[in-house]
Amino acid sequence: MGDMATYRLVLDSKRRPTLPARLLAEAGLTEVTELVARVDTPGRILLEDPRAALRRLRTAVSEGKRRRHRNERLETSLFADRSADTSLE
Repeated sequence: MGDMATYRLVLDSKRRPTLPARLLAEAGLTEVTELVARVDTPGRILLEDPRAALRRLRTAVSEGKRRRHRNERLETSLFADRSADTSLE
C-alpha cells in the first residue's frame, strides 16, 4: 500500500462523517453508495465496500478448502453432514 495520504474527517452534530472525494477515489470507492462499518481495533473504524467484504470471505473459504484438500461444494458437504447426523432424527 505504500505511502498513502491521510485525511481528517469532521463529524456533524449527528456524528455523521463526510468522506472526502479524494479519499474515496484513492480507495477505489467512487461508485459505491453503501459501506459496511466495523470496529477493527479500539479507536479504529473500518469502512468497506460490501462487495469487497464478500470477496474476502469467498477467498478465505476457498483458501480453507484448499488447505484441507476439500473440493466439494459447501452445500454438498452440509447436506452429507446433516444426512449422517442421527441426533436430528
